[in-house]
Amino acid sequence: MISSNKIMLGKFSRRWWRWGWPILTFIVVFAGLQFDARWYRQPIARVQTVQTTRVSHPVDNFENRDRIVTQKVHAVLLNTQHRGRQLTLHNTYSASGAEDAPLAKGQQVFLARSGRHYTITNIKRDAILGALISATLVLLGLIVGRHLWLTLASITANALLFILALHVEIASHQVLAFLLFSAVAVGFTVITTLFVVGAKPLAAVVAGATMLATALGVSLGYGIFVWTNYQDLHLETVKYVTQAPQLLFFVQIIIGSLGAVLDESSDIAVAIFQLNSGAKARFQAGMAIGRNVMGPLIAVLFMIFIAETFAEGVLWLRNGNAISQTVVWVMGLGFAQSLISAFGIVLTVPLTSGLAALAARWQGRQR
Repeated sequence: MISSNKIMLGKFSRRWWRWGWPILTFIVVFAGLQFDARWYRQPIARVQTVQTTRVSHPVDNFENRDRIVTQKVHAVLLNTQHRGRQLTLHNTYSASGAEDAPLAKGQQVFLARSGRHYTITNIKRDAILGALISATLVLLGLIVGRHLWLTLASITANALLFILALHVEIASHQVLAFLLFSAVAVGFTVITTLFVVGAKPLAAVVAGATMLATALGVSLGYGIFVWTNYQDLHLETVKYVTQAPQLLFFVQIIIGSLGAVLDESSDIAVAIFQLNSGAKARFQAGMAIGRNVMGPLIAVLFMIFIAETFAEGVLWLRNGNAISQTVVWVMGLGFAQSLISAFGIVLTVPLTSGLAALAARWQGRQR
């Protein structure tokens, strides 16, 4: 009895300690990347001491107050032919922290050289980013096992496809750009489905339902916008002033809603293919599953939109703009994107349920 308990305790300990690998990976990678300055061409320095030399409290026309701090920084060069040289630098940051940050002892910074003088350009953050990415990959490996490689391969393939599409779009000067990015969305869907599901009838159902629901949702949104003559939809706002605002707006909707639609479609289709019943029962089961997942998906997209516009919305309000004006100009495009994405999510439920029920019945007859 005692030996049995020891065996169980040993198995439990091994299972428990394996979850310490992400923490160990984080520590090792973070420590290792503290000494990678020699691999950079840009000058890098480590902060040794920091002294506050000046503090001011500016106030703007809208009574917004900030705190501006100037730091005197003593640092040592970590690379280039002047490695080991002592430097005296200056760093200015604001309490609001919009485009700057305070420096502390031990941090590493990128420098720009002009003659014999150096200035701080940015904080070196590769250690924390590399450690987080490495720990995340190890954690995913513990959870999903060998499927991690399929996930990474899918992400890599999609990234390469997107980069290729950007090069083609820039070289072609937006000729048929909408068709190009629509093809990219189709490529994303097919690649992701094949890597995640495999070359099965299930993959065809998921990919077909995803593309059809996304296309119908975007078409419905486009029809509504044309019918209302884009009323209160300001495509000329900052994020779209560079080029073809209407084109970029709809491309962003297509790619942005694709993930949620694909996730919903795969959940419904996988569940239907596992049932042993008639086509009607499978369709009804798919509709029931879709109703349960549809609400959370729409809520998640809406919360992501709120998170993206929260800071800019607060800035507009703090600068004396009315709530209605802030909603129209800052949040209007996001509301429209969420609405069209919701169209696609809703349409996915009956489309996937019907296609999966028919495909499952056909597959059953083939057996």
